Amino acid sequence: MPELNAAAVEQYTQGRLHRDDLETLRLLPAGIAAARRYCGWHVSPVIDDDEITLDGPGGRLLTLPTLRLDELTKLTEDGIDLVLADLEISGKGMVRKRSGAYWTCRFSGLVVKMTHGFDDADDFNAAVLSWIDRSSMASVGGRPTVVGPFQYPSEAMAAGSAFSDVERSLLDKYRLEPAA
Repeated sequence: MPELNAAAVEQYTQGRLHRDDLETLRLLPAGIAAARRYCGWHVSPVIDDDEITLDGPGGRLLTLPTLRLDELTKLTEDGIDLVLADLEISGKGMVRKRSGAYWTCRFSGLVVKMTHGFDDADDFNAAVLSWIDRSSMASVGGRPTVVGPFQYPSEAMAAGSAFSDVERSLLDKYRLEPAA
C-alpha cells in the first residue's frame, strides 16, 4: 500500500468518512504524526537523501533513526566527512567504524545523509487507519461492548497511549528501541 491518503481513509471506513470531509483531512495527518512519534522515525515512504543531525553516541556503535536503511550517502563527524568504505553499515541502521574507534560524544556532532524507509508498510498503515476510524467516533463514545446492564470500551488502551493494544502491536514492528 502506498503512502496513506484521504481515499484510503474513505475506503477503510466504508464511506463513513468521505475523502473531502474536513474531519478526514484533520485526522489523517494527526494519525500519521502520532504513529511516527510512537515509532521514533518516519517509517514510510522511502525518503531519498534525508539529512539528519544526531548527537554522538560516544561508543563504538552508531544507531541511525531507521529500521530500513537503503543507502548511507554521507556521514560527517565533528565537521569531517568520513570515508564510507571505512564503515560497517547494517540495513537496520547500525554503523560501526572498521577501525573500532569510538564515535564522537558531542551533541549534534554527526550529520547523516541517507535513503531510508519502507515502500510498503501495510501494518503501519492499518494501525493509522484504525486510529483514525476510532478517533472519528470518540465524540459519540466509540463502540462500547455491552454485556447485560454493563458497558465498557471495546478497545483495550494502555495508559497514556493514543493507540489500542492491537494498533500498538502493529506499530511495534516499526518502533525503534528506546534510547538508554
